[in-house]
This record gives sequence, structure tokens and C-alpha cells, in this order.
Amino acid sequence: MSTSWRVPLFAVAILLACASGHPASEVTEDSGNRAGADRPLVKEVNVPPSPPPVNEQYPSAVLFGRTCGGTIISPTWILTAAHCTLFTGGRDVLAGTNNTENETGVRVRVKRLFIHPKFTVGPYWLDAEQYGIKQVGARWDFLLAELKEPLPLNGKTIVAARLDDRARIPAGEDVGYAGYGAAVHGDTMREDMHGMDLEVLDDSECSSLIEFDKTDMVCTKGRPPRFDSACNGDSGSGLISSGSIIGVASWVEDDSTTCSPGKRVIFSRVSAARDWIRQVTKI
Repeated sequence: MSTSWRVPLFAVAILLACASGHPASEVTEDSGNRAGADRPLVKEVNVPPSPPPVNEQYPSAVLFGRTCGGTIISPTWILTAAHCTLFTGGRDVLAGTNNTENETGVRVRVKRLFIHPKFTVGPYWLDAEQYGIKQVGARWDFLLAELKEPLPLNGKTIVAARLDDRARIPAGEDVGYAGYGAAVHGDTMREDMHGMDLEVLDDSECSSLIEFDKTDMVCTKGRPPRFDSACNGDSGSGLISSGSIIGVASWVEDDSTTCSPGKRVIFSRVSAARDWIRQVTKI
């Protein structure tokens, strides 16, 4: 005659725990499933921090004359594009903000303007469709604006960029700019500052653009996945690499008719005008 034994459930749990090598009080994914644990396992998820506002990523960027971008190079000097004065004259700059309507921004009037002596520009005033103009290039497209009052540099949202001295920028270098340019060709400028991610191209990749000249220009293109470019209103914005300004936004491939992702953006190379900048500003 056989004898049957009844073992309490809690004893079974202890026996299983001992067999598995885990203490009875420890709940593992395996033992929890067998014992019918009613508490779900919690997995820790690392959430990446949000990127800082655009004006903190590009604290030297300003709105120049309400129609262009620009870059702070000292408390009293702004570097931008000479062609930005063709229509507006550039009366003031707005710094330290992400939005043109934000009252926290600092607006300072311009005292004097200095255009690079070699500056030339194509026929901006002609109807592009009527004359079959795809793009209008400019040479030595630099303008220095002296301010009536110094900007209050704060190390966070209002910062002076360093001036890059390199005669050639290596192809593939990650660069970027911030501006208020339009989203669509011919549209009005945006109220919110946007940041664009680009990379420097080898000069040979831009030789097909008739107006391109490596003597005073840097050729760039947007990086994947967005393939950023530039549009009307982004002119004058500073091309930034690790806090240094290496170029000034001048013109874009086919910019007379369209603003499209992937179009090459041409910047006037700062190092080409370094002696002139030093002569005018003493920087």
C-alpha cells in the first residue's frame, strides 16, 4: 500500500529556488513565470536628453537687417554678406533669441557698414524666369557691421565666434549654420531660428557650378537624412565649425528658382578675407 505526500505550494517554491541556485526571496524572469508572480518585470529605458535650443547651439548667430543672417565676431562687430545691403541697408541686429518676436532678444542699431572692396554680384534685379537665370553668384561676399552699442556677451546665447584662418577646409568636415530663411522659395522669412547640418565638399564636387571659385568660396551640402540646404533669408548666416566661423552664406545652387533639399550651398570663405577683417576691426 503506497503512501501519498502532499507538499504545500510555498515549499515547492523553496525547492525550485534551491534547485535553480537563486534565493527563495529573489524573483527572476524564470522563477516568476513558474510561480505565477503577479508583478511585471520593469526594464530601464535610457531616454536621450533633448537638444538645446538652436540659439544655444549657434550662440553667435543673429538676424541682420531683418532680412539676413549674421555672426557676432566681437561685442561691436557683425560679419555678414555684402549682398544683404542691396535692398535693406541693414539697420539693426537681433541677438540672443530663437524667435524674431521674442522680447528676450537683444536688438542693437548699426553704426557703420564696410563692404569688401572686391565684392561683385550677379544680376539679382533681373527676372530669373524671363532671362533663364538659375542662380546668381557673388564674389568676396563680405560685409562688416559696426554696432552703436556693444552686445552683452553672456557665454550662452550671445557669444562671439572665432575667426577661422585655414586656407582650405577639409572635405567631409561637419559644419552647420543657423538662420531665419524661408522654407519655400519666394516665401517670407520664418519667425523661428532653424539650424542646418552640412558637410564641406571637395572643390572638385562644385566645379560644375559656373560661379564657383575656390579662391574665396567654400562649397557645402546637407548631411543625411535631411540633406539641408538654404533659402532666401539665410544669406549672411555664418558657417560654424566648433565655435569658429569659416564661411558666410552667399548663394545656393539653382537659388533663383527653387529651394530644395540637397542643393549645394556656397559660402564666402572667411580666411580669404582675414587680412581685410583684421584691418577694419582690429580683431
